[in-house]
Amino acid sequence: MNDEICSNFVVLRSYFPDDLGESPTLDFNKSTSIKKYCPDDKCNTDLEKIMAGFLWSLEQNCSISKKEGYDENNTNVFFLYIISWLSHKLNKNSEHYSTKINDFYNKYVYSNQKYTSLINDDSKCANLKKIIDEKNDLLNINIEDMSNFYDVFKLLCNMYDIVETRADDNTLLNDTTIFVNKYSEINDYYNIENTPYSKILSVLLTDYNNFKTKNANKINNSKQFPDLPTERATKSFLRHSSIKISVIPMTFIFFGLLIYLGIVYKTQFKNQKNKEENKSLIYYSDYIN
Repeated sequence: MNDEICSNFVVLRSYFPDDLGESPTLDFNKSTSIKKYCPDDKCNTDLEKIMAGFLWSLEQNCSISKKEGYDENNTNVFFLYIISWLSHKLNKNSEHYSTKINDFYNKYVYSNQKYTSLINDDSKCANLKKIIDEKNDLLNINIEDMSNFYDVFKLLCNMYDIVETRADDNTLLNDTTIFVNKYSEINDYYNIENTPYSKILSVLLTDYNNFKTKNANKINNSKQFPDLPTERATKSFLRHSSIKISVIPMTFIFFGLLIYLGIVYKTQFKNQKNKEENKSLIYYSDYIN
């Protein structure tokens, strides 16, 4: 990732705020560069606006990637970031949250003529098209799940922005701590080997490490930055959860049975003792008489 890519997401959020009910700071209808991706240059629904913003972001990345010295690895991170942004927006729509990204892509993106014209133009987006083709398996994720990665990508971009704007180290360290905590939560839930989720986490891990290396000379406290986890904190528990889930109830049943048998035995013993005492009293009474 780089600051120029991240700054485009800041612009995107100015037109499409992350939170429902939040007012945009820029007027979508006045943005000719985004509106050109609307059907007939006019978006009538929220979905059409989101798609226009998505396509605009692809175009911006394609333009940046043509600049001299551009690191092509940034396109890999960008693609996952924009997919997580798209999922974040769609997740707020109950119609799409359980849909797989690939299904949505087939219905609304691949069939979009403006997307086809953009992505198939080798002079503009050859690198991005290659990334999309290679990362097709990462689209086989529910929109709701992919949206959970959005905050982590957003936080990582904030860190790039803080360095470029030369904000104080405490602000950067604070945002980094939030990022690491959020990443750890996502990692603990999604880091399952040989799945699309683990691949996304790997991209985030690599980009974070690259960020530390690239900006070490700009950050006074770079050595204080924590490392990201590479394994799940609850891995051992989850691996044996089926055993523990079955053992714990059986333990309760066993002890419950012991208690029950103890009560039954005690009751029967007491009743038997009372009977014997009654017999003794009767015998003694008859003997006296």
